[in-house]
Amino acid sequence: MQELLDELSRELGRGVSVDDVAGRVVAHSAQTDEVDPARVRAILTRRVPADVAAWQELHGVTTATGPVRVPANPELGFHERVGYPLRHQGVLVGYLWVLGGPAGADVTGVDLTEVDLSGRLPALAAQVPAGERGPVRVVVALEPRAVRTVPVGEPLPELPGHVGVSDPHPPDRAGEAYRQALAAAELARLDPALPDRVGFADLGAYRLLLGAAPEEVLAGLSEVQLRTLETYLDAGCDARATAERLHLHRTSLYYRLGRIAELTGRDLADGRVRLELHLALKMARLARRTWVPNTPRPTDAPR
Repeated sequence: MQELLDELSRELGRGVSVDDVAGRVVAHSAQTDEVDPARVRAILTRRVPADVAAWQELHGVTTATGPVRVPANPELGFHERVGYPLRHQGVLVGYLWVLGGPAGADVTGVDLTEVDLSGRLPALAAQVPAGERGPVRVVVALEPRAVRTVPVGEPLPELPGHVGVSDPHPPDRAGEAYRQALAAAELARLDPALPDRVGFADLGAYRLLLGAAPEEVLAGLSEVQLRTLETYLDAGCDARATAERLHLHRTSLYYRLGRIAELTGRDLADGRVRLELHLALKMARLARRTWVPNTPRPTDAPR
């Protein structure tokens, strides 16, 4: 692969490099004039920083079928570059990057997205090692800013200050994992009810407000259990009022609530848990609406 990259670099007059889908730097050309700070960090650590991966993913590199131009990001020390997805036997295995120069600079005189490298890509893709393609977590600390990508099953790093941890993600979705971890770290700093180190999965109602599906929170509950839980929460967690509304003996109600707590893995005595479950129930109900305000009312809708 090194010979292929060095030859390609000479032909294009640009530095080139290859990363795998796990974010590891597989190889890079000898030409280093255009290596920006973001690429230097990646080469030194042999891994693409998660914030850089997020920027690249934001511009569609993980779903691209052809070359993608990723603009400069001065905050990341990231110069403009063009990425080419590498696929082996139909499977995305990595990316070829043709490095650019500082923002606004006319560095090539040609549009790299128009350069036909299709004859080179299969050979490069075939040499990308399989490596570790299992799920990863991203860990973000705010003070000072630090980002770590950790394969699931490995210990998480001990970082100071407010720290967020993502849910497990496939390596080629590290950018999404980074956004989860960053949101968790920022909420840990903003909300004193949260611990200084918090996982995205433990954000409660915030997780739903950030786009998580209510079905993830309510998974495993039957229709009877969902109705029982919603009635209980609507009644302000008053067991007597709930039992009366459901025409249940309180012993039966307590049994149902115990099963709900067991199935969801949540403590119904925790106010944050109650808020999360209540919001999930109402969001699930809202999703079943057939009419949205400010749109034409269905002709058969009751008035």
